[in-house]
Amino acid sequence: MNEFGDVFASAFDRLQSHMLAACVEEREWPEQVAVGIRAAFEFASYDPAAARVLACDAITQGRAGFDLYERMIEAIAARLEPGRAEHPDGNWLPGITEKALVGGSTTLVAQNIERGRHEELPALVPETIQFVLTPYVGADRARTLAMRYGA
Repeated sequence: MNEFGDVFASAFDRLQSHMLAACVEEREWPEQVAVGIRAAFEFASYDPAAARVLACDAITQGRAGFDLYERMIEAIAARLEPGRAEHPDGNWLPGITEKALVGGSTTLVAQNIERGRHEELPALVPETIQFVLTPYVGADRARTLAMRYGA
């Protein structure tokens, strides 16, 4: 792996560790996702350099960087796939749902990092939780979880 790949891998390991540590207290999948999102946005807020590597710099590094970025999106998206069982029509969701949700959330982080507004990321947690969970648990439950875990 090249130097950027090593930096990316280290940042992604730290992000995953932070997210997984936040999830261990929760038993139910929707709650795990909600605290995982909160943890990811907190991570980006307190370590904007690592968040920049993951959400911004990777896609500017050519094919190798984009491959790293895509693997990150796929790894996080895989954690959303169990949500299909949460909704009676979950199997009818488009195949790109999880990647689109993670990609959209990552773009939100990237935009705030690029604008120097990483401190504002925690304020976006409730809406992001609602955005990600709505296809799986419906708008009402997603909103309730966003209010409970978004603060």
